[in-house]
Amino acid sequence: MYRAPMTQTVANILEEIRQLSESERREIRRAIVERVPMSDDLTDDDFAALAAASFRVLDEEEDAQRA
Repeated sequence: MYRAPMTQTVANILEEIRQLSESERREIRRAIVERVPMSDDLTDDDFAALAAASFRVLDEEEDAQRA
């Protein structure tokens, strides 16, 4: 999973998100992507790590559906 240094506030928000159902997590991801513009403050390494984490989640979802 992609991990970067974060404030306690962000860590708390992420913990709350972790407690949501899978469908609620998908809903919040979509809402964030729609509302938060991507900016130039992310590096190529950031994007690569985010993509890798996203693919891992998709793989896990596919594996769960097959089970």
